[in-house]
Amino acid sequence: METVASRFESLEGLFFEWDGSFTWANQSQGWQIDGTVYDNGQAIQYVDLHGRGSSEEGREFLLDRLRALFSVFSDPASISLLRIPDRTWQDLQAFEKDVC
Repeated sequence: METVASRFESLEGLFFEWDGSFTWANQSQGWQIDGTVYDNGQAIQYVDLHGRGSSEEGREFLLDRLRALFSVFSDPASISLLRIPDRTWQDLQAFEKDVC
């Protein structure tokens, strides 16, 4: 968790708690990301994310922030997302197409 915390420090405006929860938002731009990082004491297991974009512009800002957030963990091209409740896996590019 220490590695994640130090990497999150580079993301301006992101608020991280040591229980793994975080919030990153800008209401004037119309976006917010809330999440929780889960680890087993040695490595990140998964990240639960919830995001909102209140307008088309807000969704674009949201996607930019998600790319920055994912780059903290790995190369964004290698990220797989599980969409709930339909339980389908997507890469970031497919997810972006669905969101916009």
